[in-house]
Formats: sequence, C-alpha cells, structure tokens
Amino acid sequence: MLLCRIVGRAVATHSHPSLDGFKMLLCQQEDADGTPLDDPPFVAIDLFGAGVHQRVFVSTDGIGARGIVRDEHSPVRCFVQGVIDDQQP
Repeated sequence: MLLCRIVGRAVATHSHPSLDGFKMLLCQQEDADGTPLDDPPFVAIDLFGAGVHQRVFVSTDGIGARGIVRDEHSPVRCFVQGVIDDQQP
C-alpha cells in the first residue's frame, strides 16, 4: 500500500476493455509529511471518487486490481484503496 496524492486524471482514447467505466487517476507517491518522492507518477483506477489534490492509499496488488475489473488478463495493477480525510479534529 502506498501513500499518494492525486495529481491529475488519465484519459485514453483507446484502453483495454476491462477498464471501461473506471476513472483513472494519476498518483504521485509521497511520504507521511506530504513531500513527493522522486518516483514518477503512475496510473491507478479509482473506486471512491477521489479528486485532484486529495491524499489516498493505493494498492499495487495486481491480482486484486484484476479482480475488481473482473478480467484476469487486464493490464491494471493499481487501485485507490481509500481516501484520506485531511480534516483536523
């Protein structure tokens, strides 16, 4: 599981049929303090309606992601597992 911030949306004119109906987000991994890591952004499918600039947990479990899209041959590997509530008590 990775701590990330949503930095954009991914749009494809052609994609694997298993991704039809799924929103794809561009995720930048960051540390606990919110500092972006040097790794490049990556694409994850979204199940929770996360928006740009929100912090999220992303799973890199490809088998789990392929189970979500119900296609064992799908190229999907990452999915948003949860949105982090940044509100202070």
